[in-house]
Amino acid sequence: MGKINIVLAKAHQAQIEQPDIQREVQDIQQFFNERDFSYKQDTVNFVLIRGLYSHLERVLTIVGVFVNKTEHVICGLETDLSFKVKEHPKARLGRVSLQLPPAFLGEIKPDEGFILHMKVQVQGLQKEKKVYEATELAGALANLTIAHPTE
Repeated sequence: MGKINIVLAKAHQAQIEQPDIQREVQDIQQFFNERDFSYKQDTVNFVLIRGLYSHLERVLTIVGVFVNKTEHVICGLETDLSFKVKEHPKARLGRVSLQLPPAFLGEIKPDEGFILHMKVQVQGLQKEKKVYEATELAGALANLTIAHPTE
């Protein structure tokens, strides 16, 4: 199993000098270094990191990493994502449709993963809990389309 290298999407690369961004990249790199995941090969996988809940906004910010497990560089992707909070099966979380073009994504090499934060509308979560760990969340990708650079 190859090591996953955490990178920033092209649109976020200018932020790498910010201490909070550096810390997040380091923390997520360590998260991947300390775990073995069983990836689906020849596609892009999505690994949930955490969810940060704002009861005032009724928004769960999903932090996750898209991992390139193809044998090729990818430069764009489109997908639909759905999420749930395992301990609150009645909570309703909005779906997310992503369209990440080359201008945003840049080039993600095989065995690289890029971090993405997504705001998801939520109904039915308690205001007391602010952070949901990866083990408390579930997510699924659907309708995945991957773009490769033209040679």
